[in-house]
Amino acid sequence: MKSPLIIALIAVAAIAIFFAVRYFLERARQKKIDATGTVVYATLVSSEPVKVFGKLQADFVKINMRVQEPGATEPRDVSMSTRVPANQRLEVGMRIPVVLDPKNPNRVYPASEASAKRVVMTGSRDERRMMQQQLRSPGRAPRQQQTGYIPPNMGRRR
Repeated sequence: MKSPLIIALIAVAAIAIFFAVRYFLERARQKKIDATGTVVYATLVSSEPVKVFGKLQADFVKINMRVQEPGATEPRDVSMSTRVPANQRLEVGMRIPVVLDPKNPNRVYPASEASAKRVVMTGSRDERRMMQQQLRSPGRAPRQQQTGYIPPNMGRRR
């Protein structure tokens, strides 16, 4: 009677150890790639919640992105599943800094703050210019071209 219970406990412990080792190996791989991989901006194409054990998770999403690697002429589609804070909104077209694994081109990780500082600009010349402006002054809207129009009461001094 005790032997099936012991076997079940050993099986549960083995499964728990397997998933814990897998998690820590993946974290170590992510840290290594974060330090050595290529950091580029990816354009968000779509995002959808992920089911875990049959339930939709509000903070765990699969993000589909389009990435253009340095030296490549055509962008390619990649995806990653990650946790997103509840107060952060993901909008189609936004740019996300990601780290590309040099050994496996389909493996993509979100860039840390330290690795985002060494981002490689890709895309058209106008896109690279806009990204450089955003890096210099984060949180500000890109500057619009001057039209020469001065609204009434703006040029007068009282």
